[in-house]
Amino acid sequence: MSFPTATITQGSGLTINTLPNAGQAAMANSLGVAIASDQSAVPVIPLSSAAITNPAAVLTRPAGAVSSAVTATNASPCVFTWTGNPLVNGQSIILGGTAAPAGFTAGKPYFVVGASGNNFNLSLTFGGAAINSTSTGTSVTATLVYVPNALIADNAAAGSVGSHSFAIATSAGGVVLSRIRVLTNATSGWAGANLSVNLWSAPPAYTNGDAGPYAAIGAANWLANFLVNLTQFNDGAAGAGGLTAASEMALKLSSGALVYADLQALSQQAPFAGQTFTVIPELLN
Repeated sequence: MSFPTATITQGSGLTINTLPNAGQAAMANSLGVAIASDQSAVPVIPLSSAAITNPAAVLTRPAGAVSSAVTATNASPCVFTWTGNPLVNGQSIILGGTAAPAGFTAGKPYFVVGASGNNFNLSLTFGGAAINSTSTGTSVTATLVYVPNALIADNAAAGSVGSHSFAIATSAGGVVLSRIRVLTNATSGWAGANLSVNLWSAPPAYTNGDAGPYAAIGAANWLANFLVNLTQFNDGAAGAGGLTAASEMALKLSSGALVYADLQALSQQAPFAGQTFTVIPELLN
């Protein structure tokens, strides 16, 4: 079998040499195809280190204690007391210690309800009924946890959740974003952690605060979502993830415009006081 050949001469064009069809009269032997001799007609944009930027948005968790010894009452409902209690309604905790109060299971997540001063109750569901107990337990502890769908934020109070952003560096405000990295300073316990990162053109409002169910308000300003899985290292945990439902996104915002990021836990994790999370977008400007 024979195949046509092609000859390229810069400035003169591209010539494709055709083959005669055996069942037809001989064809003209060549077909000219114009090609630009000026390279600028087919622009090539070189990719340099200056074209890639890695700004960062840093989130720092509240500095309050995440675990403490607590007392529990033999009552309906059971009342827990944490001296200097930092918990607010909607957050999740697990109970530990020698023995949990009867009616509760050690290591099982519960939602805080009825928080008032140093006292609080626990429920199986967010905003649900407080659970009764038939014993006080022994050397009981309570520890804050992120359950799947929990917001990771800098404040436990819904109205005080801060915004965390990075800037678009290009003068034209356009970037391509295909991947996001997340780094946390946790030195253990975050291997395999699954996180969701949402990007916004304006800071959203939140119905709950840190460790409460993720519930953002501001759909008109939503830009994209990324899923990140973390690997544990000795000095922290880090991971990267791509855009959901697409391979990359193109943003066209004003030069220097801010893009806001928030974090959502998709797996159960144990945070610590003052834990930091750094969101690093890989921007092609």
